[in-house]
Amino acid sequence: MHKLYFNMCSLLRKHLHWNLPKLVCPRHTSIYTQRLLSVVTPDIIVPRKMKGRFASEEQKRIITELVIKSSSSIIDWDALKSSVLSINRGYINEKNINGCILDECSQQKRLDLVKSFMKYVKQCSHGKPNLALELLYIRSCYKSKNELTDKDQYEIQTNCQSLFKNNLHLLNSVLLEGIVMGICCTPLWRDSLKFIKESKVEDNITLNTFVSVILRAFEEGEIDLGWTTVQNMFNLHRIIPLEIVTAWFNLCEKNVNTSHFRVLEFLRDNEYIIRDNLAELIRSKLNKSGIKTTTTMIYHNNGKCKNCNQVLEHAEVTNSDFKILRERFLSNVMIGKNIFNNSSPQELNDFKDFIEITAPYDVVVDGLNLAYAYRGKIGDHSLTKIVMKNFIEKKLKVLLIGRKHLVKMLGKEFDFIKKNAHIFFTNDLSKDDPFVLYAAMYSGIDTKILTRDLMRGHKYLLGDAIIKSIFQKWLQKHRLGLRLRAGNEVIIKEPITYLQATQESANGIWHMPYQEFKEHGSWSKPDSSPDKWMCIQM
Repeated sequence: MHKLYFNMCSLLRKHLHWNLPKLVCPRHTSIYTQRLLSVVTPDIIVPRKMKGRFASEEQKRIITELVIKSSSSIIDWDALKSSVLSINRGYINEKNINGCILDECSQQKRLDLVKSFMKYVKQCSHGKPNLALELLYIRSCYKSKNELTDKDQYEIQTNCQSLFKNNLHLLNSVLLEGIVMGICCTPLWRDSLKFIKESKVEDNITLNTFVSVILRAFEEGEIDLGWTTVQNMFNLHRIIPLEIVTAWFNLCEKNVNTSHFRVLEFLRDNEYIIRDNLAELIRSKLNKSGIKTTTTMIYHNNGKCKNCNQVLEHAEVTNSDFKILRERFLSNVMIGKNIFNNSSPQELNDFKDFIEITAPYDVVVDGLNLAYAYRGKIGDHSLTKIVMKNFIEKKLKVLLIGRKHLVKMLGKEFDFIKKNAHIFFTNDLSKDDPFVLYAAMYSGIDTKILTRDLMRGHKYLLGDAIIKSIFQKWLQKHRLGLRLRAGNEVIIKEPITYLQATQESANGIWHMPYQEFKEHGSWSKPDSSPDKWMCIQM
């Protein structure tokens, strides 16, 4: 619960290269510990000696219990701190106790206690808390922004303006986030745009910074500003938080000039497949507004919806489209600075020379991706060998790309693959998926690839929406899939021909794909195709 304060301190030290000043809050040692305990937690007897986790839990319990049970903002903060610090060997100490108390007040959304404790801290530190505590106070106010008085808002906006002005030369994304969250609680919320622009950290703006601006823009009915910021957020973080969609639907209920379908249009334009928690939120809001939604399935062989019999858009890529895509990929992904973050110019040149000599190929295989996708799910032989043997028996020219340690994973089976296919291994620290895409695109429009990777990062690097859309269609139309059957039978699935993205048909029916939520560490489908579809009709 208190990690936010600690992380904020460490990040500020890292980026600003200075130690945060300690709060001058003297510990009142003249008061007996036993009396302090009776003041704060009257019926609790604390053992004299505690170690590690038990001591920390007891410290936390004392703070939490007081915050929850207090019916007044008038609290003896000195007594609380002394009581907590009397327990030795816990993680709360003289340096971080102020942050821990303030954070607990924030977590419980006790704005009255947040303001009371901050007033106390300022008295102890002669009106100047440390920077991390100021940011935590602003975040705490943001959590309870609907309870802020005009006086509170004026104090926050003055504080935020001062923080930005005095720390502009040292500003980082953490400090900017706190300032933007604070200013978005006030009538001067549009200043957040100026702060972001002048901060010079556009490529490192946090998700919370964007969300704060978007929520306030929608709240104020600033539709174009809100959606422009949503797009900027998505371009950087590749995610749409639930609270953003909720805020938009809330605006639609109040403003007849807004449309629920704006969310679907955004998903369509960005070809983004959402998770089922967001899909269910969309379903609930659409149903509430009188729009019919039905969970359906799409037949793979013809792209027809089981519910409405509508055929989905075909993922078609023309020769001219492919030529544009290949040129953009080579310049933005392979030749640009991005590839060298995990590779070297020499390795890239060696690979290009290799491709020029051996291409074109019928199939390019992402070896490491394939090896890990079904690791431990095939009997005595590796999936890589089974798949490669399948291609080789069909007289296909195959290129296997992987990292050098894949040789050890394959063991003796590597000899068979080496004799019957082309192989290129990158260094173990290199990212091999750009090499897979390069080999496939160099070989021509008919070459297919075998990978479970959706290549979203490389799609983002391509730049404008039109090129990204071409890439999405090309990848989908040329990406092979796998299916395992009983008896270790491996089926190589041909690419799905219909576009797996949110789309609207000519008659106004929408189809939206979405994925089931996967718990961390759980196994997901290696073909990464959408788990479900939603058919949406007026």
